[in-house]
Amino acid sequence: MSEIRDPIYGFIKPTEIELKIINTHIFQRLRRIKQLAMAYLVYPGANHTRFEHSIGVSHIASLMSEKLFEEKKENEEKIRIIRLAALLHDIGHGPFSHVSEELLNKYSTTNSQSKEKIHELITQNLINSDEELKKLLSEDDRQKIIGLLNGNQIEFSLMKNIISGPIDADKLDYLLRDSYFCGVKYGVFDLHRLLNTLTFYNEDSDKYIAVNYDGINSLEQFVLAKYYMTTQVYCHKVRLVADAMIIRGLELGIEKDEIEFLKKIYNYEDNDEYLKEYINYFDERVVYKIVFSNKKSYAKEIFKRLYDRKLYKRIFSEKLKNIYIRNEKFKEKLINITSKENEKLRKKIEKQISALLKCKKEYVIVNCFTIKSVREMSRNSEGKIIIIDRTGNKKNFEEESTVFSSIDESMKDVYFEVYAPVEYVDQKNEREEIKKFQKEILEILQGKKGG
Repeated sequence: MSEIRDPIYGFIKPTEIELKIINTHIFQRLRRIKQLAMAYLVYPGANHTRFEHSIGVSHIASLMSEKLFEEKKENEEKIRIIRLAALLHDIGHGPFSHVSEELLNKYSTTNSQSKEKIHELITQNLINSDEELKKLLSEDDRQKIIGLLNGNQIEFSLMKNIISGPIDADKLDYLLRDSYFCGVKYGVFDLHRLLNTLTFYNEDSDKYIAVNYDGINSLEQFVLAKYYMTTQVYCHKVRLVADAMIIRGLELGIEKDEIEFLKKIYNYEDNDEYLKEYINYFDERVVYKIVFSNKKSYAKEIFKRLYDRKLYKRIFSEKLKNIYIRNEKFKEKLINITSKENEKLRKKIEKQISALLKCKKEYVIVNCFTIKSVREMSRNSEGKIIIIDRTGNKKNFEEESTVFSSIDESMKDVYFEVYAPVEYVDQKNEREEIKKFQKEILEILQGKKGG
């Protein structure tokens, strides 16, 4: 049996069919899609990709399955499908991973009911249509894998929980992997103890993932790891600026420059022609095609800056709760300023700020993001984390944990930020300019300046 040496887990042993899947064109493509987009501009080691992450998720999913389905012979088929689903769960990712995901949603021609996560729809379509995968996986296997990924064809919710749930293989892998390659310790937790204390509970003829009471401390580690990776890595100011520049560059490339290949990538259509075009693109190809184009364009200006690491500066950053805004409805719009519904307002604010900076309005970026309390972060969109106490009763983790029960759930920070192509003479000049920008942008947000 072949082995893959992984820096996080040591040797991983894929099955023969899994190894063949790993060697397909569609899977090898993941080597060229960075896990954290351009986070390497601030963390030089963050060059890891969706390729090794997907293999890692399959490995962790296997360990979780073996713990949760103790009767291995009876559950061999379930474990096999879970491993395959974990391996293939990310093949639908496009250039820059999650960063360009909102553009797939924005420019998709599909109906709104299918717009939540376009890359998941693409994943399902690729599993169904890719010729190499069709030779390796039967029609029945492919439908089982898709059914598991979307949750529509599973025997127990527990199976879906392993791939996507409150404690899933995806999160367990990316926290450890991102932490390792970024060179930080924020994402470290006791994986083996957490896996060893996994269990399940029955409810309404279904099964769901849970953790035994003895694993509560390792679970606290896991949730804190997610919180600190969010605050210190995923929301690092340089990462946020780079991500915003990628999105703005792609938006301008589609809307202003009308770059044909970008339209083909991000105008999602549910057909084979679209998929054939989509899988030909990855991070570096998109960057090179834009930067080394002979045509002058907005997208080229922004991506040339990213290519040379001449990033925009964060000229304004403030918690919204510290900004006095009388109109609560307007404040709510600011919180969701990056949404399609508030695009007109966003462009108006960017135009007003650009007038202050004397630069093109297209090159000013406003952004708003929320960092939830660590207690709220412990409760994922997939559901609450459940603890099974010593008497076999179900308890909510955040109430059973001494650490988390004392935290005010309502505490959260909503940041409003502005990024722009400004230059400073020195640190003193930077402080003076930012102080001036702070005052003038506050006046814009409070309606004291501009139209």
